[in-house]
Amino acid sequence: MSAEASAATGASRAAPEVVLAHGGRLRGVWDGELRVFKGLRYARPPVDSLRFEPPQAEPPWQGLREAAEFGPVAPQWPRSGARQLGDPDCLRLNVWAPPVEAGQRLPVMVWVHGGGFFRGSASDALYDGASFARQGLVFVSIQYRLGVDGFAYLPGAPANRGLLDQIAALRWVQDCIGAWGGDAQQVTVFGQSAGAGALACLMGMAQSRGLFQRAILQSPSVACQTRAEAETALQAIAALAGVPPTRAAFAAAPLEPLLQAVHRLAADPALRRAHGMGSRQFFPLRPVIDGECLRAEPLAALAQAWAAQPSALQLLVGHNAEEMRLYHVPGNGLARIGQADLQDFSAATGLAPDAAAGSPGEQLCRMQSHYYYAEPARRLAELAGLAARSSHRYVFGWRSPQWAGQLGAAHGVELPFVFNNLAAATAQELAGRAAPAPLAQRMHGAWARFALTGEPGWPPHAGAAPWTERIDGPVAGA
Repeated sequence: MSAEASAATGASRAAPEVVLAHGGRLRGVWDGELRVFKGLRYARPPVDSLRFEPPQAEPPWQGLREAAEFGPVAPQWPRSGARQLGDPDCLRLNVWAPPVEAGQRLPVMVWVHGGGFFRGSASDALYDGASFARQGLVFVSIQYRLGVDGFAYLPGAPANRGLLDQIAALRWVQDCIGAWGGDAQQVTVFGQSAGAGALACLMGMAQSRGLFQRAILQSPSVACQTRAEAETALQAIAALAGVPPTRAAFAAAPLEPLLQAVHRLAADPALRRAHGMGSRQFFPLRPVIDGECLRAEPLAALAQAWAAQPSALQLLVGHNAEEMRLYHVPGNGLARIGQADLQDFSAATGLAPDAAAGSPGEQLCRMQSHYYYAEPARRLAELAGLAARSSHRYVFGWRSPQWAGQLGAAHGVELPFVFNNLAAATAQELAGRAAPAPLAQRMHGAWARFALTGEPGWPPHAGAAPWTERIDGPVAGA
C-alpha cells in the first residue's frame, strides 16, 4: 500500500492534496482509499467579454484551493420545473484517483456527458467515477458550455464553443493529470448521446490530435447543422426569447428567456416546424459545419482523414436497441404520433416506414432510432475497422421495466450498467430498482478493460466477419 493509501486509513484522515506543475495546490476529499477532487476550473469563467469567446486557460495560482464540492452546472432549463439551473462559471472538471506508488502512471478515462447539447452535467450521481477508479484508472468528468452559450451560431462569435471547451479540458488533462498519477499518453475519452457525438466531432478535428488514444462512443448523436440550419435555429430562439438574433443582443438578454426558448423548441416538434426547422433535427442546437472548427460532418471528416492516413485510435462504439423510446414512451407520447409525423420524417430523411412495426408511433420510434443512433454507430465501427488501430462494436438490448415495461432498451438505459452505479437516483429512473448487478459488472468491466488494454473482451469489428457484441443480460452462469 502506498503512503497516500496508508494516510487515508490512518486516524487523522487528513484531506488529500496535490501540487500542480505551476505550484498551485488542490485539496480534495477521501472516498475510502480513493482521492476525489471536484469543481476544478480548467478555463476562466466564460462571462462578460469572454462569454461567446473560445475558452481561455485558467491562469496559474499560488496557495491552496479547496476541491471538495462540484462546481455549478452549465445554465439550462430542467426537464420539469419552473426555475433555471446553473451558472456560467461551469467550465469545471472532477477527478477520482486510486492510490499510486511513486513514479507510477495509470491510464485515464475522461467522461463527456450527454443531454442534447443543451442539458446535463458531470455532477449527476450516476456519473460518479469511483467504480472506474477502483479498477486502477484515473477518472475525469468534464463540463462544457451548453445551449446558446455553447452552440448557438452567433454572428461575430466563433462557432462550436462547447466543442472548443472540450478540447481545452483535454489539454488540461495532458498538462495536469500526472499530479494524480495519470498517464497523459493513455487517455480514453468516452461519452453518451451528445457527448459521444461531440467526441465524434473531435476525432476529426486537427486540434484533438494526441489528446486521446482510445474512444468509447455510446449511442453517438452525430447529426450536425449546416450554417443555414444553424441560422434558422438562431432566428427561432431569438423570436421566442424576444431579442434580436445578434451577439450583442444575446449577451445583454437575461438568461431565462434564452434557456426557455431552447427548452420549448426541444420539447415541441410542431413549434420547431413552425419556425422552419426540419424534422431531421430532433434538438434545436447542434455542432455547426462552419468551415473552420468543423469542416465536414463527423463521419465524412473521419473517412477523409483516415483514408489519407490510417489512425492509431482504438474505438469501442455501439447503440441501444430501442433508443427513441426514451423520448416517445413517457407521457404516452407514442399514441400522439400520427401518420403525418411519420411521413414528415420519412420525407426529410429518405427512410421508408415499416408498417410491420405497428402504430405510426412505433414506426417513427424505430425509424428515428435507426437514423439518429444505430446507423451512425454502425458506420463509425465500419470506418474504424478499415482504418483505425482497432474497432469494437456492441448493441445493448436489456429491456428496462420502467413505464410499465414499455421503456425497453431505450436511450440512456445502459448508463447505470456502464458506471456500475445502480443505486443512483437517475439510474433507478432509467433501469428500475431491481436492475441486474451481474450485467453492471459485465458492462462496467468491459469498459474498464478497454481503457486499460484496448480490448473489451470480444472480437473486433473488422475483417470478413466483423463482430457485434450483443449485451442483453449477464453472462451465462455469472
